[in-house]
Amino acid sequence: MENNLHIFIDRLKNDKEEKILDTLLAKDLDIEREKELIFRTPIELEAKVYRVNEELIINVNLKFGVSIPCKICNKLIEKDIKVKNLYITEEIENIKTFYDLKDEIKNLCFLQIPSYVECLDSCPSRENIKNYFKEQKKENFPFSDLKE
Repeated sequence: MENNLHIFIDRLKNDKEEKILDTLLAKDLDIEREKELIFRTPIELEAKVYRVNEELIINVNLKFGVSIPCKICNKLIEKDIKVKNLYITEEIENIKTFYDLKDEIKNLCFLQIPSYVECLDSCPSRENIKNYFKEQKKENFPFSDLKE
């Protein structure tokens, strides 16, 4: 794979801006196929990189799809994930020759994936486990009976 995720600092002098358009596979980010997380579509990356004074600014947009098991019935659920206008900043003095965006993209993907999903937002198997939930108390709203 050609590495488009390396941002060379010397190319960004004199108010130059660099655009990154790439399609990444999960294996490109060293994400192995796991039993409970499957990247079903490639990760579409769109980024704009520029310098402001002594800061590197990266504006990132991501789009990808994953399959995650429903926490109730374990059926795989497809989830589309979009990240829009997320900014990453790094001080230039902390960067030697280039900034590697790979770990940031990997972390962004994992942070955006929901910790659990439920099929159709209301799993049909929920009825089978309803007896194990704590009973909800009725809430008291003291002013709900007021009339205008």
